Amino acid sequence: MKTIRHTFCLILVIISGYSFSQGITENTWQDGDIIFIKNPKMPPANEPGDKKNFNCTGIVIHDKEHAYVYFMEDVFKRMPIMEFIGMSEDKKYSVKWLAEKELVDQTAIGIMTTYCNAKIGDKKDTQENLNTEELFNAEFVWKIYMSTLGVKLCEPKDMTLEADNKKDMSLTGNAKKTVSVRDIYRSELLE
Repeated sequence: MKTIRHTFCLILVIISGYSFSQGITENTWQDGDIIFIKNPKMPPANEPGDKKNFNCTGIVIHDKEHAYVYFMEDVFKRMPIMEFIGMSEDKKYSVKWLAEKELVDQTAIGIMTTYCNAKIGDKKDTQENLNTEELFNAEFVWKIYMSTLGVKLCEPKDMTLEADNKKDMSLTGNAKKTVSVRDIYRSELLE
């Protein structure tokens, strides 16, 4: 009887381990999801009290076969989602989505996709100036949600940081306002 119980427990462990390892697929994510990672190639977020310190964000969009993340690093890129997660320190990431999911319909995704594909290869905005078409990390996500859906993921803040500390920030609206990856991550509009 003990042997049967042990065998049964072993089978359960094997099946649940297999199921868990197979749980994350490209279909796990939905179009328009916002993904956050801690990219060691980018300046650290250095946000006091923030244990995650995500410093890179992007938008998930599927094509016919795969899930991709559109994001800004040194240039605007499109990368398979598992490769994007692989860039993260310890492969840690977080995914959030708009609470009002019905806003992210196929029309909105089509506009987002067209916009993103047109930006591939563009260089990042080193001046953090919205008067150009150049983008910076968090600015891209904030702008695409604002322009496509009319949704302000967060309120831009006055830029009061020292020059060295604003490398992970993005301007929105004018040269005196900023949005960080942390601001978007903490948005009350995202789940």
